[in-house]
Amino acid sequence: MSGDREPLTRDRIVEAAVRMIERGGVEAVSMRRLAAELGAGTMSLYNHVPNKAVLVDLAAERLMAEARPYHVDSDDWRDHVRAHARAVRELARRHPRAFVLLATRRLSSDAGLRTIETALANLARAGFRGRVAVGAMRAMVSYLLGTVMREVATSPEHGGIALSAFTGVDAEAFPLAAGALDELGTFDHDQEFEFGLELLIAALERYQT
Repeated sequence: MSGDREPLTRDRIVEAAVRMIERGGVEAVSMRRLAAELGAGTMSLYNHVPNKAVLVDLAAERLMAEARPYHVDSDDWRDHVRAHARAVRELARRHPRAFVLLATRRLSSDAGLRTIETALANLARAGFRGRVAVGAMRAMVSYLLGTVMREVATSPEHGGIALSAFTGVDAEAFPLAAGALDELGTFDHDQEFEFGLELLIAALERYQT
């Protein structure tokens, strides 16, 4: 019966959009498909969300709002940077496809500004402020987005394609690649994430001097 139907709200629409993005990416989202999934008329969605662009922004903000706070028993800025980076990766692993939204949207909500504030506070502990702090934060964001997207792309459990070892490489033309075939064909995402994170921290340490 129609009286038993759950009321249509902005929250329900945004949650459905996040689920749809997880299944098929941003391109899969349309107001018509969302309406069908929610058992509502397409035009009724526009009473809550003006268009798809705003809906995608809201989905990105919803995703960022799920970021879990972390706790570190340390005053060392390095430990805070590590913990924050790991928390962002954890969020990405929960929503691997929707996480890509964060690379393309400007998050000016409290949820988006909260993670920016945390990152800048961690860098302030190291003595970085202003332009240097923003540059360091953006370098970290680029690393996090890139490594998470690669992890998703090479993890079948996240909808990616498992890569096998390279074959048929001309050792004379590509001697270094031929010597690293086993490593090129496999991924240890945990180890590689931590390795890259330590490289960034080491670079920041050098920048302090």
